Amino acid sequence: MCLCVLGLLFLSSSLLSQQTAGELFEKALYLEEAQGDLQKAIGMYEKILAQFPGDREVAAKAQLHIGLCYEKLGLVEAQKAFQKVVENYPDQSAAVKVAREKLSALMRARAAGEKGRAELTIRQVWTGPGADVMGAVSPDGRFLSFTDWDSGDLAIRELSTGKNRRLTDKGPWTQSQEFALFSKWSPDGRHVVYQWYNKDQFFELRVIDIDQLKPRVLCNNKEEYVHPFDWSPDGKKILALIGKMDVNTDRLGDKPNQTLQMALISAEDGAVHYLKTFAGGVNRFPFSFAFSPDGKFIAYDSPQEGSPRNRDIFLLSEDGSREVRLVEHPALDYVLGWTPDGKNLLFASERTGSRSAWLIPVVDGKPQGSPGMIKQDIGPVRPMGFTRQGAFFYGISSNISDVYVTKLDPATGKVLDPAKKAALHYEGQNAYPAYSPDGMFLAYMSMRSSGSFMGESGADVLCLLSLKSGEIRELIPDLPMFGYPRWSPDGRFISLEGQGKDGRPGLFRLDTQTGDVIALVQFERGTNIFSHRWSKDGKSVIYARGGRPAEPSYVYVHDIETGQEKQLLGSPSDAKDIDISLDGKWLVLINRDKKRTIKIMPASGGDPREIYSFEQDDNTVITPAWSADGRYVLFSKRPGPRETRDLYRVSTEGGEAQKIDVSMNEFRHLSLHPDGQHLAFSSKGSGSAYSEVWAMENFLPSAKAEGKEKKQ
Repeated sequence: MCLCVLGLLFLSSSLLSQQTAGELFEKALYLEEAQGDLQKAIGMYEKILAQFPGDREVAAKAQLHIGLCYEKLGLVEAQKAFQKVVENYPDQSAAVKVAREKLSALMRARAAGEKGRAELTIRQVWTGPGADVMGAVSPDGRFLSFTDWDSGDLAIRELSTGKNRRLTDKGPWTQSQEFALFSKWSPDGRHVVYQWYNKDQFFELRVIDIDQLKPRVLCNNKEEYVHPFDWSPDGKKILALIGKMDVNTDRLGDKPNQTLQMALISAEDGAVHYLKTFAGGVNRFPFSFAFSPDGKFIAYDSPQEGSPRNRDIFLLSEDGSREVRLVEHPALDYVLGWTPDGKNLLFASERTGSRSAWLIPVVDGKPQGSPGMIKQDIGPVRPMGFTRQGAFFYGISSNISDVYVTKLDPATGKVLDPAKKAALHYEGQNAYPAYSPDGMFLAYMSMRSSGSFMGESGADVLCLLSLKSGEIRELIPDLPMFGYPRWSPDGRFISLEGQGKDGRPGLFRLDTQTGDVIALVQFERGTNIFSHRWSKDGKSVIYARGGRPAEPSYVYVHDIETGQEKQLLGSPSDAKDIDISLDGKWLVLINRDKKRTIKIMPASGGDPREIYSFEQDDNTVITPAWSADGRYVLFSKRPGPRETRDLYRVSTEGGEAQKIDVSMNEFRHLSLHPDGQHLAFSSKGSGSAYSEVWAMENFLPSAKAEGKEKKQ
């Protein structure tokens, strides 16, 4: 066996030595330019230098391309590699010329960035309760616009004092489900444009004067989605993305033939002028747009052909007539914003492996030299704009979710194993765990469509994790929307709350062997399904449904064979979140009012009985779970406002709730393993998970440095 291996290695080595320098160079070039595997390309170029030092033309090109690869990776080794071309291959004029040009560009970029890097500061502007990153900084740096999620209103925060002021007044969530989103300041700092989810359940585009507080509706079309990105420098137009809503699903379409358009919308009367069309579904749409300070160009990012996650950055003239590629690299690159003087574009890139901030000089709509790294490991940032003084504001969202597992003693309620994050792919995007009836699998959702326009988008996936082998099977149900998986008692099917292709909400059954999906029951649009479970015999599904969240909701039973539905006798009118006991005989119900009440009732119908109640001054969903022996109900509650949640259990006979020694930021989608010990749930983690707003300052090339460059 060893001889065979040695023979193969020898044969491989012999074949390699028979290849010419030119053939190896072409393979390395393919790795560099076609596959984007820069590290492997560098290795092959270095082999050429070691094996063919006499072929000076090819060796010089190999050394040059080592420099080009390092430059694309953003590494300082690029300068050394280009210098070697000049020093070691003076007779190769073509390669030396390119190397000298690259060295000159690197020196200019370094001179422009050295001062910024030396004095660069990053400070946290806002975090904690209420922090939101869906808005922007005002041009003078005094305010942040944001959504006040306690009410859904548009608000501004005075950064010097930390005081918040609401610009709209829609009333509490119990009265109105309207809310603001994605706000941007006008150049004069007097107006804010924003999305408004209205009472008719679609998004409008509005503008409000921060002093007069009288919003004006610019766009109000149920069939169109309008997302504002920027204002024109003169304050007369709003740069936006407009897409047709899917009339069947009431959401932005994600089919391959879906198109979105870059448009300019009059800030005065809402008149629309279309600039460019993007096609190919949500994966093909830009993450961000930004107007150049002189109003001549619009920077945006767009996916590369054959690699939707990797993106390049383009400049489009204001009238849409001319377009150039500004940043090209086999990596994820997206726009963060123009510097106030319009001489540089700040962008995020993963070309070095982690997401970092880069700056590229721009003159007359064309790139000048190579981009330089400003800040490494900046993270998944959401741009919130530049101030006139050159400070760049950005946000990091707390909108994450992971699956956690803990182990409890069913007799005492004590923690046997602390809560740990399950080792799953796509961290921060996993939720809705559900153990299979035999305890062999854990179903969960991998929510890869999160972060539209400002994050990687893709299809949501239903995952089946084998607890024995660790293998994960991925299924993509043929549904526009789906979630909340629940196993049938025999483990053959998984039911999903979702939306059919006709736009109607309902419960759907997925065959775990074939992946096929059928509708179990569907309802009229506007119906909310709050939670559901299977009956013990698997012949029916039980669910809580109603209209809007503030309206009554009841528990219903749907017979799968006959298709008949009936309201469960004795169901309270505020039933929202339910669970069924392991023996299938009892239901537990929790409402979503300020005063939360936990009730149990027979699964066949009957009078509900309250076993516990508590005050909860937020609209967080609290999902209950039965213990395996049916003696307790597990749930979570906050010990105080804006704090992490604690896990509790209460006896089905009533009395005081027992606190379990597990505290997390959210306990959602509780699922107890059939062994009665392992509890899986969704959470943001063990600490307080707040969004964060940061400011990056003192990183822009100074006027003094630029003047020095011109003299040189």
